Amino acid sequence: MVSIGIDVGKKGALALLSHDKKLRLYEAIPLINKEIDVTELSKIFKLWNSTYDIGIVGIEDVHSIFGAGAKANFQFGRCLGLLEGFTIANGIPFIKVAPKAWQKEMWEGVDIIKDNTGKKTKQGNIKYKTNTKATSLIAAQRLFPGEEFLATERSYTPHDGIVDALLIAEHCRRKYL
Repeated sequence: MVSIGIDVGKKGALALLSHDKKLRLYEAIPLINKEIDVTELSKIFKLWNSTYDIGIVGIEDVHSIFGAGAKANFQFGRCLGLLEGFTIANGIPFIKVAPKAWQKEMWEGVDIIKDNTGKKTKQGNIKYKTNTKATSLIAAQRLFPGEEFLATERSYTPHDGIVDALLIAEHCRRKYL
């Protein structure tokens, strides 16, 4: 039985994880130029559904991005709708997982990476913001040693969406399988 984690967005990804963590597959959300390749995304869902016994899919429960434009938020919502739609169309059980929920579990024992925002509080202290991508990468490297999290064979740096999707899949594996 496998769990699947999905990080939503054009820079998102899908990750499949077996109950023993030995089988790990992942794909960046397929794009044609800057648009989601719905045909290829549909093929991934169909292939994984016909090949593996999927126990649960965890889709990151995201909302509009504060400060982003209307077009960007619309595209983000469209991606979420496509992912939910493909999951439902393939008869795969899914849940929505809040980022705080999976991060709390997956980041256990990891020092949270904080970035200076360049701003100060009323008391004059420097404001810091959690660097969720860097913190997740550290957590993923600890849980999946030797994994590179690359989107393609030509990639040099870990893909943020793949890292998050794999951590969501691990969260679902622990909680629901």
